[in-house]
Amino acid sequence: MQHARDRKIGVGSIVLGVLGELMITAGLLIGGYILWNVWWDSNQSAAVAEKSVADFQGELEPAPRQAAEIKTEGDPPPVTQAISGDTFGILIVPKWYGITNNAMPLKEGTTPAVLDQAAAGHYENTAMPGEIGNFSVAGHRRSHGNSFRRIDLLEKGDQVIVETKDTWYIYEVTGHEIVLPNQVEVIAPVPGKPNEQPTERMMTMTTCHSVTMGEWGNDHRWVTHSKFVGWMDRADGMPEQVLNDPEVK
Repeated sequence: MQHARDRKIGVGSIVLGVLGELMITAGLLIGGYILWNVWWDSNQSAAVAEKSVADFQGELEPAPRQAAEIKTEGDPPPVTQAISGDTFGILIVPKWYGITNNAMPLKEGTTPAVLDQAAAGHYENTAMPGEIGNFSVAGHRRSHGNSFRRIDLLEKGDQVIVETKDTWYIYEVTGHEIVLPNQVEVIAPVPGKPNEQPTERMMTMTTCHSVTMGEWGNDHRWVTHSKFVGWMDRADGMPEQVLNDPEVK
């Protein structure tokens, strides 16, 4: 009887061992497939974004390769409202140079069709670059090109630059906050104060975030605010940080 029971225990252990190995193998395969898709998808989207940037710049007169003087007096040139899905500029984050993609197409709208192209999508009905109000954009963090992946690196005083066909618009980071997805007041004309009338030119960047998984989750939103500090005419040159950035043409 003892031998029969030992044989049953032995067979049971083998079955459990095989099932355990199969589960581990299945987990590795599923995890590998997901990681491959993230990597492949991000590379594909990044290639689309790079082409969009090249196409946009290809239609412009090259800015002189010299540092332009920033203008702070008067009103900056207006940017014409774009049609949904169209590229109307390039978003440049000098802090990200050498870390992740630091120049991406700036497109109208925040639909998946826009953001999945590794673009920065402009929230419709928010201010345009340089306008009084809150120029607000969104981007993916850990998929479709990882556009805003390293938003967490931005600190007070870091520049965020918008290039359009005629003008460079310069913003400087003022701080960040982590909010729930339904806290849409962060993109109000006065960030966080939806009932107030704006008097300043602001910018807000939003992307996914998780309080437990960081860049890999989306139960919260990482929100970075910036203030407008001036502009430059493309005909005069370019911002010094762009001039010194070999990735920006």
